[in-house]
Amino acid sequence: MGTYCKKNMKIGFVAEPYEEKNASGMGHVVLELIKNLLEQDKENEFIIFSSVNFNEERLIGNSKNILIPKSFLKKLLWFGFSLKNIDLLVFVVPLLPLIIFKKIKTLLVCQELASQKIKPKKILEKIKSIIRDRIMMPITLKKSSVVVAASNATSEDLLKFYNIKTEKIKIIYDGFQDLSIFKDREIKIEGRMEPYFFFAGKVKYRKNVHGIVDGFIKFKKKTKSDCKLIIAGEYGGDYYRNLINKLEENNLLNDVFFIGYITKEKLYSFYKNATACVFSSINEGFGMPIAEAMSLGIPVITSNISSMKEVAGEAGLLVDPFNTNEIARAMEKIFFDKKLREELIKKGLERSKLFSWQKAAQEYLNLIKSL
Repeated sequence: MGTYCKKNMKIGFVAEPYEEKNASGMGHVVLELIKNLLEQDKENEFIIFSSVNFNEERLIGNSKNILIPKSFLKKLLWFGFSLKNIDLLVFVVPLLPLIIFKKIKTLLVCQELASQKIKPKKILEKIKSIIRDRIMMPITLKKSSVVVAASNATSEDLLKFYNIKTEKIKIIYDGFQDLSIFKDREIKIEGRMEPYFFFAGKVKYRKNVHGIVDGFIKFKKKTKSDCKLIIAGEYGGDYYRNLINKLEENNLLNDVFFIGYITKEKLYSFYKNATACVFSSINEGFGMPIAEAMSLGIPVITSNISSMKEVAGEAGLLVDPFNTNEIARAMEKIFFDKKLREELIKKGLERSKLFSWQKAAQEYLNLIKSL
């Protein structure tokens, strides 16, 4: 497996965001990429830069961890002067480093450009957005040797929002968590929760949880079904409270379960027993839950925009995420049409085989070799 890269390169990987517990989608990308790069490349040395100690069990092969400062300014200076022996630096945009005084190659990983498309409303978020999107991003993109986009949709967004050359962008699809390894630890779902539609992700505007909830309300009113909705992911704040208020107004508070962040064993179980996974985000860089659900034989309702239609292809039931009537109709179809469910399950199982972190890492290593 060590034939992908030039020999004896020192490859730095900035492990931010580094999340071992309650990892977000971006956190999974960092962990899975590092894991699979280290497993496949036996020739080059990897330096994992992190602001907290990196899990030693993950440092396999020829790799080591170097701690970097946590604060913005200290980190800025640290990267400017401390990369003397690095041949190539990999990091997720728009994170640091912004300034590198030594001329080295940089590979930027771009998952999504959400805030450029969904404008923040709060003052602090607006300020952060300006710094990140209008200052940091142009600098990092200009200095990059190559930018890896997680989908065609992300590539198109890069071309739309930034003056970047097409040939500088390489599309490498993400992989997804193989949750089937937890099949021997499947838990029993409470009877009061079944049957159910399932959503996995943070409860926030971009994930369109409000659209899913509105669609579910319309589905319930029309069909009088006993189906429930289970929402797994971090929740809170005004956005969550507004969802609760809407459910109370429609007397459906007992039909929707917010269960918070759950273990991988539980995630496998909730996927495996779901009527369908509903993942109709407003914007995604890839959309890992789509592939996760399909790989476990669960039909998927997802958006007909952004990267989601790329990942799902013809194996998903596509809806306009802004049209809650479409979401409701998709729920109705998938709940009552057994033949449709069987077709989507079959197509989904095949579709999910197109994506894996092993494949993604191999493509990254091939790209590194070409630089």
